[in-house]
Amino acid sequence: MSKNAMWLSLIFVAAIIGAMMGPALAQTMSPGTLLILTVILFGGIIAFCIWALSSNKGGAKADTAATANARTMQAPEGMARIYITRRGFVAALQGMDVMLDGNAKGQIKAGQMLMADVAPGTHHIHVATAKAKLARPAELEIDVGAGGVIVIDAMIEMGALKGRVKLTRSDAAKARDDVHATKLILWEVAPT
Repeated sequence: MSKNAMWLSLIFVAAIIGAMMGPALAQTMSPGTLLILTVILFGGIIAFCIWALSSNKGGAKADTAATANARTMQAPEGMARIYITRRGFVAALQGMDVMLDGNAKGQIKAGQMLMADVAPGTHHIHVATAKAKLARPAELEIDVGAGGVIVIDAMIEMGALKGRVKLTRSDAAKARDDVHATKLILWEVAPT
């Protein structure tokens, strides 16, 4: 049995037990105690959401000229172009910290992308969630020649307790869709 199937089975059994025992347990408690437990439960959920999103940064959006240039999907003469895009709804508000070649740093959320014009050759991409405890990071080595354009799709795959970042090189059609459907965000530390 996979880990996800095990956890789903455990959650299902707990839900059944809770549904059977909940009404009887609620009858033994006073309305004041139930109200306090409800406030504690919702307070805990809100506190977790605030904690999970507390490392997010609001990246500066690129101007219209830079966005139009990015959407041409053409590298400058003698250079290569790398895009890291993020679409989808799983953990959409959770920021993803992106590092390119150990020096360029940026953060994207769902519906955003980063773009870098780089020298031809091998480049290293490292992507992790802003709150590292929420998902395992991913790394990818790519080799790109002069005039080459590579689009990497960054996403979070959820597990029962912890997700993982997944990086996938997009084919031409998906690459064009992703670049045209996302907003260009500027790097916090620009690629050198």
